[in-house]
Amino acid sequence: MRHLGQLLKNHIETNNLKKRTISDAVGITSNYLSTLFNKESMDCELWEKLCLATGLNPAVAFDTHYTGNKNYSDIHAQTVLGPATVMIGAEQKPLLDLLAEKERLIQVLLASSGLKIGTETGQHQ
Repeated sequence: MRHLGQLLKNHIETNNLKKRTISDAVGITSNYLSTLFNKESMDCELWEKLCLATGLNPAVAFDTHYTGNKNYSDIHAQTVLGPATVMIGAEQKPLLDLLAEKERLIQVLLASSGLKIGTETGQHQ
């Protein structure tokens, strides 16, 4: 397990969060919040409240790594419940086909209407 106080302090400083706002949301004093930065561990309920108040993911406290099967995709993330995979671009081909068909339809409609769009500047029909 990682040093919770340092994780919290780094997160607050990196994101320019106000200690007073966080301490008020958690129900502790600003001074007590500052003392927590030196604590390696703390009560789970307090850690949860601090994470909610700061937007910090509570799972960053754990040094566990998933060593399951390798799945190569655009994004691979570790969640509390196991691996999470997002396939960006998995639906790209159907979308590109749809856009190509739309462009073809536009060209057909323009040709049948007799409109000349994209011709030399200054010429109007």
